[in-house]
Amino acid sequence: MLRQRLITAALLFLLVLMLIFWAPFWVFLSFLVLLAFLSGLEWGRLSLLSASASVVLATLLAALLPLSLFLNDLPWRSMAYSLVLAWSLFLLFIVRVSPTRLETAAFWQRPLTAVLLFPAFLPAYLLVLQLQSKAPMFLLWVIVMISAGDIGAMTLGKLWGRRRLVAQISPGKTWEGLYGGLLGSAIVGTLGVWIWRGSVPLGLLSGALLGLLTGAFAVVGDLAESYLKRRADCKDSGQLLPGHGGLLDRLDSMSAGIPAFVAGLYYLGWWK
Repeated sequence: MLRQRLITAALLFLLVLMLIFWAPFWVFLSFLVLLAFLSGLEWGRLSLLSASASVVLATLLAALLPLSLFLNDLPWRSMAYSLVLAWSLFLLFIVRVSPTRLETAAFWQRPLTAVLLFPAFLPAYLLVLQLQSKAPMFLLWVIVMISAGDIGAMTLGKLWGRRRLVAQISPGKTWEGLYGGLLGSAIVGTLGVWIWRGSVPLGLLSGALLGLLTGAFAVVGDLAESYLKRRADCKDSGQLLPGHGGLLDRLDSMSAGIPAFVAGLYYLGWWK
């Protein structure tokens, strides 16, 4: 299982690397549209929608990406800051409200859960498009930052994980794993600044804090998907990626981590 997971991760990283730096914009956009459609299907499954309703949901999400190209003056800074606030509020919700199974929940909760796909993923996809077109190195940086957090959390969680983080949502996550993930993201944040701006102490500290911010919100995105999986009584969002599960199992941390990263760039004055 671990070998399969590593092979899949390596192939995905090579694909993403080529798409970020060498693919024309329309190819990158087409790839994101495909991701949006497939992730929408998985979200519909977690919302316990019918197959046809899931297709409609996924098609709407995918169609909104190219339409957004006609909106050149979107308030990107405000969007990033608002998403940080929204994910923070959602974290408070999921740690306080038990994930009641959708089969026994009120009838209106399934479509409500389905609609939450759009604020959860559409802004992140739009910010990815902006990063790829204007600052591809930043896009690679945040992907490596979040991936390092995943690796750090998995490693320290397996070696020393004892105290459960949020047992009612994700019994496998521990506080020790959280610390390992934040450390991994902070290290990549620091290294990124060192490569980009040199060994200025204040810059290195800012990079570490940016890594901590991004890594923390990546965990929030991960917990949000775990909450949905617990409500739907599903172990994985799908079986598309060998050793990893579904697309949402890989994109959940990106959905919250990337907006937090962009908000941090704006706050530090590193993104115009």
